[in-house]
Amino acid sequence: MTWRDGWAGRLPQHELVDVYERTLDALWRRAHLSLGEVSLMAIVDRVLHQGTEQYPHLAALKVETSGVQFGELRQVSSALDKVLLEESLTFLVVELLRVFGALTGEILTPGLHAELRKVQVRTADEKGNKA
Repeated sequence: MTWRDGWAGRLPQHELVDVYERTLDALWRRAHLSLGEVSLMAIVDRVLHQGTEQYPHLAALKVETSGVQFGELRQVSSALDKVLLEESLTFLVVELLRVFGALTGEILTPGLHAELRKVQVRTADEKGNKA
């Protein structure tokens, strides 16, 4: 995936959680415009359930009306294998894109990919200035 170029495989767990939280938030905001809250929550919950079967630590993620909540995963991320953590979060993004595409006849796909390209790893300055 080109949106991961430059940082894939290189980030510590806490930064992986941060970038994927922002990634899922961007996808949520974009998909919410077309799908609405109830449909979006059901889709994300289903994909998360599928992911949890393969990656049990994903059960720490919670789907709420505002999006995917990473609080619990953030707390345990340092104890997880970094490669497995990145693999599991990448699975979620790819599977969400696949499901959104299948359900909408790929109508949402260009916009979702545009949102992905906007998500970047934060520099130390950006992290320090975070509101």
